[in-house]
Amino acid sequence: MSRSLEGAGSARRHTFGVHNKGTDTGPLTGPVGSGGGPRASTRLGLGGLVWLLCSLAFSLWLANGSMSPENFSGSAGPASLLPRVGGGRDASEGPEARAERIMLARLDALVIQTLPLALPFARWQREEGLPLEPGGAIIRAYRVTGPCAPLRLGVALLEKLRPAADPDFPPLSAVDPERLRPRLAWTDQGALEIRLNGRLTHRFHFPGKERALADLARPLPQAALILVIDDLGQSLEPAEDLAALPFPVALAVWPHAPRAGATADLAGQMGLDCLVHLPLEPLPRSDGFRPRPGPGALFADMSPHALASVLEPDLAALPTALGLNNHMGSRFTGSAAACRLLCAQLAGRGFFVLDSLTQPHSRLAEEARAAGLVSAARAVFLDTRRDVSAVLAALDAAAARARSAGFAVAIGHPYAETLSALRRWQDRAGVAVLPLRRLVWHLAQLQTRDGARADSR
Repeated sequence: MSRSLEGAGSARRHTFGVHNKGTDTGPLTGPVGSGGGPRASTRLGLGGLVWLLCSLAFSLWLANGSMSPENFSGSAGPASLLPRVGGGRDASEGPEARAERIMLARLDALVIQTLPLALPFARWQREEGLPLEPGGAIIRAYRVTGPCAPLRLGVALLEKLRPAADPDFPPLSAVDPERLRPRLAWTDQGALEIRLNGRLTHRFHFPGKERALADLARPLPQAALILVIDDLGQSLEPAEDLAALPFPVALAVWPHAPRAGATADLAGQMGLDCLVHLPLEPLPRSDGFRPRPGPGALFADMSPHALASVLEPDLAALPTALGLNNHMGSRFTGSAAACRLLCAQLAGRGFFVLDSLTQPHSRLAEEARAAGLVSAARAVFLDTRRDVSAVLAALDAAAARARSAGFAVAIGHPYAETLSALRRWQDRAGVAVLPLRRLVWHLAQLQTRDGARADSR
């Protein structure tokens, strides 16, 4: 048996109310009408009393723990609004088994909540009746298709599984909280798995994306270099040139560029990662000229509503993007309040934030971390000088930074000089040039571990 679940827009809606409207035209002299039956007000009162009694019985049933979140298919509401499992189902159930059952129910609710937030344009189907794992736990298997960035689901779940981040996952005092902390991991087959107390409880399959996602099962090497090329989407040719390189490059695409969708599609076909190259307000130049960041730009003085009304179409234009980095933005990223507002809009959805550092006092990465998002900052600009030898030197500097810091992110542009240098460059020190997704997952895991240690203090 299977149930098809779609994004937040297709969540089931149940409405209760009175749908039939009667009209009484004869004279009424008491609780009955002229026809001998109860008058309309009496019928309405009796109906209301019955509805109240039914609602009370239903509420008592929920409070007794008779319903679990897996009975809600397609709900996109907050996990705190989903029923919590309360009383024990078995008088002989021990405290650890009961704590595990409660945690599993909350985990089910969290998955139902997070899927439409992290993958709003995807389609997912939960398969029932799968073989039991040792110990009797049913594996919840989801098949996820359609335009999406699967890594965002993993990152969003990690963000929410921190006890400090989600009140639905507090430490359970009756047992060792570390044993009941859900563990997420990617498999060599490109599936995302969740384990509770060592047992597999949830598995997510992403048909057609397994090869790229299998990378996430491997740990990040000690020196990792990530290359990002900005300003893509005007034409497809630069993306095709980048896809032909012998190492992976992340493509940062203007969301409203004429070939934005085609560029993102090419990235997916070639196993490359994609970012929304988000236009942000720049500072004026020394001569007073104010550069135009382009369509879909965010400005530092926007209200929350105005910012969201521009940001959401930007994100929706590239549903396969892992996250975003800023195009221009020297004024916007210099404002802590503006960055905080942007990050609040992104929270809970698994977005990665890359601060391009277009000004030295940018607050974007800092505010992203404060909001619980996975973030990083650019280490090297490759082509501030449009010269092949200068770009080669910048690539060497980025590799040196990766060796000293463990990883580095270098950003360039689709200039002819940059493309020529990338084709010629060879790192002689053995730095690994990796897909951006591997760094994002590595940072997400570090952030979760650091948060768990802080919460235990």
